Amino acid sequence: MEKTYHNPKNSKASGPYHPAVEITAGGFRQLHVSGQGTYDPETDERFLGNMTGQAKRAMENLKLVVEGSGFRMDDVVKVTLYLVHMGDAARVNDVYREYFSEDRYPARSIVGVRELPGGQSIEIDAVAVAALPAKE
Repeated sequence: MEKTYHNPKNSKASGPYHPAVEITAGGFRQLHVSGQGTYDPETDERFLGNMTGQAKRAMENLKLVVEGSGFRMDDVVKVTLYLVHMGDAARVNDVYREYFSEDRYPARSIVGVRELPGGQSIEIDAVAVAALPAKE
């Protein structure tokens, strides 16, 4: 088993961790993406506005890490959403649908939490899996 630590351009870890760790074994690549929140790489600040905006920012950050690590959003097989307000799930779902094909929604859990870093109301982590390229 081989591990690769990813820190894609413009992604930001706010602690002692990498945005993603890739594991290669058995003909597959598996990417474990750390929790992505509302940090905006353009402004270097967290977006703390309405939930639709926070969900968009968190999903864009997830996409940035997934694609910056050499995977596609269609490779995502599991997502965990952490929400401070479970009543926001419908708004989050509206944004979430924009990032995945309806016939390829990943498995997903939503976990209600009391608090998230920096005052944000959403955080998203994910796992992606892809086959290793064929050897020539």
